[in-house]
Amino acid sequence: MLRDIIRKEILDNITSPKFVFTFLLCTILILLSVYTGVANFRAEKREYTASVALNRKNMEAQPNYQSLAGIGVKISKPPQVLGTVVTGVEEEVGRVATVNIAYDPTLVDSKFGSNPVFAVFGSLDLTFIVKIVLSLFAILFTYDAIVGEKEKGTLKLALSNDVPRDRLILGKAVGGYISLLLPLLVPLLLSLLILLIAPDISLGGQDWARLMLIFLMFFLYLSVFFSLGLFVSARTTRSSTSFLVLLFLWVVFVMVIPKAAVITAGQVEPIPSVHEVTAKKDAFLQQVQSEGQKGLLDWIQKNQAEAAKDPQGYQDRFKRFIQDYQQELTTRIDENNAALERDYQQKKQAQQRLAVNLSRISPASALTFGSMALARTGIDDYDRFLASVRAYKPIYTKWINSKLGESINFQTGQTVTLKIDDMPQHVFQAEWLSRSLVRAIPDFALLVVLIIVFFVGAYVSFLRYDVR
Repeated sequence: MLRDIIRKEILDNITSPKFVFTFLLCTILILLSVYTGVANFRAEKREYTASVALNRKNMEAQPNYQSLAGIGVKISKPPQVLGTVVTGVEEEVGRVATVNIAYDPTLVDSKFGSNPVFAVFGSLDLTFIVKIVLSLFAILFTYDAIVGEKEKGTLKLALSNDVPRDRLILGKAVGGYISLLLPLLVPLLLSLLILLIAPDISLGGQDWARLMLIFLMFFLYLSVFFSLGLFVSARTTRSSTSFLVLLFLWVVFVMVIPKAAVITAGQVEPIPSVHEVTAKKDAFLQQVQSEGQKGLLDWIQKNQAEAAKDPQGYQDRFKRFIQDYQQELTTRIDENNAALERDYQQKKQAQQRLAVNLSRISPASALTFGSMALARTGIDDYDRFLASVRAYKPIYTKWINSKLGESINFQTGQTVTLKIDDMPQHVFQAEWLSRSLVRAIPDFALLVVLIIVFFVGAYVSFLRYDVR
């Protein structure tokens, strides 16, 4: 009997105009999003390769180490291959950080910053399609699943034939959910084919595992709205009322709660602006530079008498002084910037945690945060990359300061020829799947809990539903 109910529900759905419309629209949007994502990734990969090559060429073209110390080294963030599916914050945040002896590195040159028109419309990725479009289709498939049959009289007729209510609701749930997934599964399989045959797209074992987990999160997210639709349909007496209630809940879950969470977190956990922190760093830098010039002049005046007595010894002492003194000043700057940055990051992370925890009431936020964590395109990955760049800065400054001291030639007044072959390289270790999964587990758990709550509510409500 349960199989017959499921079969009937599937046939009723796939022969309806809404199924055809859903299938066509999902196919177009999903394939378009993946094709666009692949094209964007290939373009970003070419830009990354060109940026790395241009940066090295620019450093090699510098006449001396003093000039190299001034321009620093530019570090570009590599694009993530799963950004083809989940864009995350990749386009909003910066992609390049400059590391030099003076300023604290920060990421700049975002895609939206270089071309603001992209910010107007945002990105079209699978997460957006599932979160917005398919969740609405889940409501469309379920808003009249029970109350609609009551209005047509078919529900009363079915129950008059000794069909158990529990089997009827289970059959309608399984059949309706399969009907909803069919328009999603076919284009997703075609999308996987595109990722397999697309040039410059190379997915490793962890990438495929991440992609399957992202797809699982998509299915759970749709299950939430599907179960919610059954629940509301079993609690109302008119289809129009059911649709309006579901539309209201969709707006609250998808639009209102995430925005309200960010606003609330900003009020409860305020943080100083980036401009205030930068102004403090610049003020301390100018102070240290002024003290450095005074200290250099004082050393020269104290040791000027020895320059004529022992020129070679004076030169060696001056080189050692330059190396040590420059390193001391750089260390002071780094320690001050680190203290300011640490205080700022602690406040920012407290605000982010509050915003994330508040917004996780919404399944849309759970989908967003979970999919970004699995795709490595979220805020945490941005922070990890920036932290690795800042950890690299003391290594680079120690190297450049040693080169500055060694490059002075008192005999000719010229500097040593610049060589960067021994320059330490920045290394960024991508996050392992296990760590990303740990961050995504709360989002998976929330979606599962919401599914259980809404389905149990629908099940219990239908057992008591008045079909008259």
